[in-house]
Amino acid sequence: MTLDVRAEFRGVDLGDWRREQRLRRVVEALQVRPAESFPRSLGTRAAREGFYRLVESDDVTFESLFAPHAAKTAERCVEKKTVLVVHDSTTFSFPGEGRDGLGPVNSVGHGFLGHFSIALSADGSREPLGTLAVKTWARLKRGVSTKVRSKQLTITEARKLPRESARWFDGVQASESQVGAWGVTAVHIMDSEGDDYVTLASLAENQLRFVIRGFQDRLMRDGDGVCKVKDFIATARVQVKRSVKLSPRKKQVFRQESRRRAQPRDGRDAQLAIRAERVDLRRPTHVKEDVPETLPLNVISVREITPDAEEPVDWLLYTTDAIETKEDVLRVVDFYRARWTIEEFFKALKTGCSFEKRQLESFHTLQNALALFIPMAWGLLRLRANARDTPDGSAHLVLTKTQITILLRKKLLTATRPSAQQAMLAVAALGGHITNNGVPGWIVLGRGYEDLVTLEAGFLLASQKSDQS
Repeated sequence: MTLDVRAEFRGVDLGDWRREQRLRRVVEALQVRPAESFPRSLGTRAAREGFYRLVESDDVTFESLFAPHAAKTAERCVEKKTVLVVHDSTTFSFPGEGRDGLGPVNSVGHGFLGHFSIALSADGSREPLGTLAVKTWARLKRGVSTKVRSKQLTITEARKLPRESARWFDGVQASESQVGAWGVTAVHIMDSEGDDYVTLASLAENQLRFVIRGFQDRLMRDGDGVCKVKDFIATARVQVKRSVKLSPRKKQVFRQESRRRAQPRDGRDAQLAIRAERVDLRRPTHVKEDVPETLPLNVISVREITPDAEEPVDWLLYTTDAIETKEDVLRVVDFYRARWTIEEFFKALKTGCSFEKRQLESFHTLQNALALFIPMAWGLLRLRANARDTPDGSAHLVLTKTQITILLRKKLLTATRPSAQQAMLAVAALGGHITNNGVPGWIVLGRGYEDLVTLEAGFLLASQKSDQS
């Protein structure tokens, strides 16, 4: 699997061979310059007109453009047999107002939301395999709670409206429809936004594996009485301790700043105490859906015991996976730690591909453009992730043979058998990265990659002319 994302669109069905041919030309151009504006990426006037006709066509939809990448992702999952599917939502905000179909995002801003389900290998390498499912929507009206308060809706009417939180299980079902028939075992990973009793019950009822970080301090049965989960787990014995190195974290501008995990922190060595127990959750009184009154789950507490730690780690993880041994417990914790990969994917999409800077005038055209950039963001993520997580792996994991040859000729690669990490640093150097500046950012990595693809195109063209002479 290399960074040639053109393969991610093979088999696309747009109902007209001319549209499909136009799509191939657009992808080839955007792949070369993923971070540039459409006019700069597409070059000629004819290419720009072809692109706008493609994304504006009512016959071209996000679903039709995205389907081939989802299918390719499923094929990669089949090779792994067991995968992690990480689910999360993000907002896409665009300057100005008046774009057709967009709505408010967060307290300010104009755009739409996307809920993504990305697949990673479950073997510890966390190799990005692609995106299995995406749901996009725009909040075009005021919130339900506001309408209830203003008497525009009764409480009964409000309860009949689709819950936005349903996107979590919708993403699970869409992902399972891609890989379930192939015998792939998926472990679904969600952060605390996915801590919804109906979602937990639906996953358990369908006998699906999951690890979800708790947000609410839920009630549970304790003998003939009830207590809170956090109070109960705090009295359990420490099953295992672990020392981990927490990386520094910058301010996360794509998340609401009030959320604790969005706050910046310095890197440090952390000591973690991990407890695990079986619990019976009680159904909250506000839940009216037909779900069980009690829900048996395993719960894992991960708490930092580092003296004087600022913003200590404090996770509560719900899971259906076994917790019988230390190895079982640590495996579940490591599964959840892979969740951060989806944040990196969002950065690759927003920064590496500059998606939020796109000058398109409607929700329909922006969705179609998003479908084009998702495989490109996956390609950039794979390049960086392989370099970080399997630095000694072969450069052929992330680059084509021709791309490696070009980097060798430019003396950006010097090793006879370059590693994935060396390949990533060489691509970044092509984009202007200085080694002493640390890990390359998404902008410089995207710039280096576009230059490399440009050089590759010229190299292949010269080779073809040489063969013909």
